[in-house]
Amino acid sequence: MSYPSCLARHVADVAAVLTYPVLVGRILRRGNSGISVTSQLLHVVIFSLRYANTECWLPRHLMYIQWPAIARIIIFGGAVAIPIAMAYRACTEGRIILSRANTSRVLSEMLIYMVPAFLIAYRFNYTCFSWVNNGLFCLPPQYFLNPPEDIDVWDDWDLPETWPPQTPSYSPFSTLLDYFSVKDLANMDKRQAYEVAWSTSIFLAAIADIPQYITYYRQVQKKVDWWLVSSLALAALSRAFYMVHWVLRYIGFWSWDPVAFVGGLVQVLAFLLFLVLVVKKVIDVLSESNKDLETQIREFDPRWGQGSEAEIPVVDVEKK
Repeated sequence: MSYPSCLARHVADVAAVLTYPVLVGRILRRGNSGISVTSQLLHVVIFSLRYANTECWLPRHLMYIQWPAIARIIIFGGAVAIPIAMAYRACTEGRIILSRANTSRVLSEMLIYMVPAFLIAYRFNYTCFSWVNNGLFCLPPQYFLNPPEDIDVWDDWDLPETWPPQTPSYSPFSTLLDYFSVKDLANMDKRQAYEVAWSTSIFLAAIADIPQYITYYRQVQKKVDWWLVSSLALAALSRAFYMVHWVLRYIGFWSWDPVAFVGGLVQVLAFLLFLVLVVKKVIDVLSESNKDLETQIREFDPRWGQGSEAEIPVVDVEKK
């Protein structure tokens, strides 16, 4: 991995790590107003799915732990700390963040985002039944770094018994019945389940902040909550640097991650749209509040300031 690619990835990890302390500080200072419980619980689900396979990133001995593993631990801990901080702040104010009515509403909102993310990840992942790679990712990892020219050499690479792969049964032109077939779900092994869980977390992360965007947009008036916006900006910045990381990986090694790239692109574009709408609303509210009273009355009634059509009788007080 090249130095620029590594640097982009480390910057992305740092931005993701800083996201949650900023949001916790905002909650403790200003309360839970404007913060979506749905989005925060979705983030817990996201990182639970993404880091479920601890064998891939967590070393068996703590003496071998490195920055990527430390960053993942901090990120997951931060995601869990947000709902705890919200519950603590609500408790100090004599309230609860999830009443009976709110619990059913939050769960239904979470399903609205989780179900589509899983359905997309079910066919767009890095397993042999994925529509992304048509079985190519069943090859050993070294194939992508140094593919052999002689096909006989492949016998020494411990290739899968089913290699070369058969013509994939799924294609972009397959019917919806093929897409939602549960055959592959029933035959899924542990590694494939981890891959689907990881892909689900990527697609879910792309849309998990939408409830937060909606909640804050409805509330914002004359002043931007920079603590909350900074937290959201750090999350989007993290995905943006991960996209840079994959672009550099593609330039240097012809290796890239289409699932993570597309998910990150959607997440960044959603944040930029949210930021534009918030700034526009704040500017509109400020411009509306700066109008003088006469201008506001004139907009309400265009006849303001005009002469009356009827003649008003004048009483001569002096003659009386």
